[in-house]
Amino acid sequence: MAKHETEDDKIFRMFKERIAAEPEQIIRYCRGGEGPIWVSRENIPKEQDIPNCACGAKRVFEFQIMPQLLNYLRVDSLGESIDWGTLVVYTCAESCGDENEYIEEFIWKQDFSASSIEFPSSS
Repeated sequence: MAKHETEDDKIFRMFKERIAAEPEQIIRYCRGGEGPIWVSRENIPKEQDIPNCACGAKRVFEFQIMPQLLNYLRVDSLGESIDWGTLVVYTCAESCGDENEYIEEFIWKQDFSASSIEFPSSS
């Protein structure tokens, strides 16, 4: 019996296809260019969800931290461990601040959708 592909299945399949070229990649940098690769249709931020920088400028997508990092951190996949689908970092479009100053940026955490994860049966 063929499984009907949901919208989440389609997005997750596209995510897996995109990362297949570099499966060990943990950082995907693309400032101001192509946006993040999302793992689900759920919890994708709208423009108004991304706060402006303290200087007043908009923030733009700069890089994302891929879930493959979890393999290198050797965290448990179950229980009360850290987990994410992708971590997306937005930075000041004007690159405010001087060279010796840290600036607070904004991170968006997207988890895997429960509907896109197949859990093993407990039988």
